[in-house]
Amino acid sequence: MADLFQQQSPLVQIELGAATGSAPQIREIPFLGYLNLRGKPADTAFLAAVLKVLGCEPPIEPNTLVESGDNRVYWLGPDEWMVITPTGQQGEVQADLQKALDGVFSSVVDNSSGLTLVEVRGENAGALLATDCPLDLHPRVFKPGQCAQTRLAKAGMTIAPLRNGEGFEVIMRRSFADYLLLWMQDAAVAFE
Repeated sequence: MADLFQQQSPLVQIELGAATGSAPQIREIPFLGYLNLRGKPADTAFLAAVLKVLGCEPPIEPNTLVESGDNRVYWLGPDEWMVITPTGQQGEVQADLQKALDGVFSSVVDNSSGLTLVEVRGENAGALLATDCPLDLHPRVFKPGQCAQTRLAKAGMTIAPLRNGEGFEVIMRRSFADYLLLWMQDAAVAFE
C-alpha cells in the first residue's frame, strides 16, 4: 500500500540521455520545495519576519532573485515571491514563516507538488530556449541574479540564469513538464 503514495518525478517516464555534439545538457532537479509567499514589501514587520526565517529579505526589484543558505527567493510580482527550498524542507520553512508572520498581512502556500525544475546547461542552452521563448536570453541582458516569468513553447515558466552563467533553470508546472522536456529534446537535435 505504501507504493501508492511514493513520490514520483513528473518526468519519470522520460529518459534524459547524455547530450551529444554541442547540444545542451538537460536534467531535472526533482522534489525541491516551492512556497508561494505573499505580503506587503512596505511592511517592515513582513520584511523582518522573512529575514528572520530565510536569512534575507525578499527582493523588491522586479525580476530578481536572492539566495540565502540553501533557499532562493524569486520576485514574481510587487507582493509575490517564490521560495525554493531543498527537498523535504518546505514544510518546516512554511511553518517557520507562518509562525513568524502571525498577525502580519501575508500568505505562505506550499506549491511543491505542482512544480518542478529543469536545468539546461551548455554553450547552446540560451539558443535552445530562444527558439520559442520571447525573452532576450543573451548574458549581456539576462544575467545571474535575475529571473522572469515567461513562456516556452506556449507553456508558462519561470526562468533564471544559473549562478555560474553556464545555462538556465526552468521552473515549470508539473502538468507541462513532460511536454516541455520532449519539446526541448526535439529542439536540441539542431545542435547535435
